Amino acid sequence: MDAKGRQTLFMILTVLLCLAVLAAGVLLCVNYYSQGRNLKDVDMRKYAKVEMEDEVYTVSVDADAIVKDFHLPNPKTTNLDLTRFPDVEAVYSLTFLVTPREEGGWSIQTGSDRPTAAEDLKQGGLRLVNTEWIWTEQDMKNAYRDGLEYPRRLSMKKYVLCGKNSMGGYVLTVDHERMLRATGWDLPEDESVRKAHTGYKAIVSLGYYVSPLTDGFLVETSSTLENVYAMLLDNGVRLTDTTWVYTLAEVEDLYAEQHAAPAATPAPESEPAPAASPAPEGKEPDSQQILTSLYHVDQTPVRKAIQQAKEQKYGAALKSSEVIGNCFAVAKTDSAEHGNVFRLVYAITTTGGKEYLVADAFDLRGDGLPMADVRLTVVKSQQEALSTDAFDSSAYTVHVLTDGGMVYAEDGGASPFDGDGLLFPNSLTERIADGDVWSLAIPADKTLLQLLGYGRNEIFARCGNKFSDTSVYTKFYSNYPWYQPKGSVSYNTIKAKYPVAAENIEFIKAMEKLVKEG
Repeated sequence: MDAKGRQTLFMILTVLLCLAVLAAGVLLCVNYYSQGRNLKDVDMRKYAKVEMEDEVYTVSVDADAIVKDFHLPNPKTTNLDLTRFPDVEAVYSLTFLVTPREEGGWSIQTGSDRPTAAEDLKQGGLRLVNTEWIWTEQDMKNAYRDGLEYPRRLSMKKYVLCGKNSMGGYVLTVDHERMLRATGWDLPEDESVRKAHTGYKAIVSLGYYVSPLTDGFLVETSSTLENVYAMLLDNGVRLTDTTWVYTLAEVEDLYAEQHAAPAATPAPESEPAPAASPAPEGKEPDSQQILTSLYHVDQTPVRKAIQQAKEQKYGAALKSSEVIGNCFAVAKTDSAEHGNVFRLVYAITTTGGKEYLVADAFDLRGDGLPMADVRLTVVKSQQEALSTDAFDSSAYTVHVLTDGGMVYAEDGGASPFDGDGLLFPNSLTERIADGDVWSLAIPADKTLLQLLGYGRNEIFARCGNKFSDTSVYTKFYSNYPWYQPKGSVSYNTIKAKYPVAAENIEFIKAMEKLVKEG
């Protein structure tokens, strides 16, 4: 065979060898594919999404995460003809069957309402693994916490408890326990230890400030802590829906829903259940006039309006005045001569002698401002001045206040001091506002004037001032490790180091004067 023939034969053998190698590769691939060795494992435990509502866990498949992790076409972001992608349809058909176990915990099994799901997934190169497992209570709780978004968003509108006060007015409070469960925090059972948790402190400080509107209510989230939002963010929680409007019908429905009688004990036919929001005897007053509580209401404007009217009346003849009485008369019906009435009673000394002055501001509303002129009445006796007989009991409910106190809402009356014994924990560097004073809860053993004294002197105490051994402030602040008295601390010393704190001292002194002297 000549050289050309040998070359041709070599080329033929080379081609045949390449074809043989290719055929072997194809056979290996077919065998590889037929045995499923190319399939990607989908660990179903990883894609178990745990949620909780009212302490009940639900487990669902996070199909979106599977689609993303395994680079499948997403029907939520692209226009797909799903009939061409049975593997994607199979992913979204997956479910978990959760069965409680007698010995505790749950059995979790992967299922699908698609009979061909396994084969469809296999066509897409997927194979499910860890499709059955057992979770204990702690496992479920951990999975729930691990799946929480960060920060966890809690809607304030979702945790409203609707009740009524003794006068039939609606009161909105925060369901603190339910909120705490929704945070995902693993709080200890020991209450004293729980109270040391900053997130716990923040949650239990939350409340609602409700202002009446023409046909409903403006609901705003409030707190006894100035930095409540920062405290919650530090613990992985962000509040949403902190301000909204309820119509009167919505509040009525909320109350009826939360206070519905159990189905097992219906009211007798002869005694129909009362309406969801019974009006007090007589015609219900205009919704703008309904103000059943002074708790959280800024009293400064109404007190200053009365102060101005008093000073205009007496002018230079006024030598001194002292507030000796204070009451708040809440209108029950339209039969009341006026709407809600805020009254201050003064012992007045003028150049002509001593007398008593009764000052009434009428028609208070949610913003605390008097909507009519202040009426001043001079009487000769203290007994007459302090009498509330002018307020007909069928038309008014009268709350006699003590030294500037408030009418408590359901969330009032708690201790105004924080865990460090402070009323205004940021007063060294942040200005105290009027609303901070009127939001103080007044405990049974202290008046507002006394609290203002604590608020002013806690600034001196934090700067190391040593009070006298018999001072109530020495006894009180000595209970806290931060109080380290060094000696006498002057106002000017505080002003040089903490100028805002000095402004707060002057502000509190002015508030004390307003409450004491009017």
